[in-house]
Amino acid sequence: MIYEKAYAKINLALEVGKVVDGYHQVQNLMIPVDLYDEIFLQKAVEDTMECEEVIENNICLKALELFKEKFQIQEGVSITLNKHIPIMAGLAGGSSDAAATLRGLNRLFEVNASYEDLYELACKLGSDVPFFLRNQTALCTGRGEIVTPLELNFKNIPFLIIKPSFGLSTKEVYAQYHYDGISKAISIQNLIAAIKEKDFDAIDQMIFNDLQATALDLSPELSTLFQKIDALSYMPHISGSGPSIFIVNAKAVDLENIKSLDETISLFLCHTI
Repeated sequence: MIYEKAYAKINLALEVGKVVDGYHQVQNLMIPVDLYDEIFLQKAVEDTMECEEVIENNICLKALELFKEKFQIQEGVSITLNKHIPIMAGLAGGSSDAAATLRGLNRLFEVNASYEDLYELACKLGSDVPFFLRNQTALCTGRGEIVTPLELNFKNIPFLIIKPSFGLSTKEVYAQYHYDGISKAISIQNLIAAIKEKDFDAIDQMIFNDLQATALDLSPELSTLFQKIDALSYMPHISGSGPSIFIVNAKAVDLENIKSLDETISLFLCHTI
């Protein structure tokens, strides 16, 4: 049996630009954290998928189909997925699951596929999937599939992720977003410099997400929670298309204080990897 961890991500910067060939062009600074799903793979008579959460058109099965087609594999595979990353949360759990499935299948069948081979399949599965092949802080451009790893020495930094009881549709958030035409490339480089220096005050000030305002506009509940956290003098940020909120360098955060804002939220204290 093969075991893989599928890590969540947080967006420290997300510039969403114009649409090209049906996709928004992005500059996306993503960092993996140690909140993860678990994937177990073993050879079987036929392809099967087990997951406590019912997820329609599970992307792990799509990854399996593409992998078997490319490497001409006839054997079946049993996939067991233990979900810990909340779905529809802006944490890219599904994309990470897909990448972990590709990595695991590579080990299970010992095909010794190159990174380039897996990258080709990852791009077919989704814009965020290539990032999770390596699980390393990176600047992702194009539609998100062009991954440039960054050596930032930013490991084991505590982040608090606050997940409301509801989800947000990535498709709907992008549909409501309007590009302002302003490049934020310099802002991203300044943020990278602050991360290298571990200047957390500067990092908090420089983090940005072009989808944040749209997500808050779409969900009055999210906007209310966001404002309550802000009123506690913590600096909240939205990850991806939301609705997950995160707090940087969260070692001094009073978890009970946050939980008291809304008993239905879920809290995940995690660390960068």
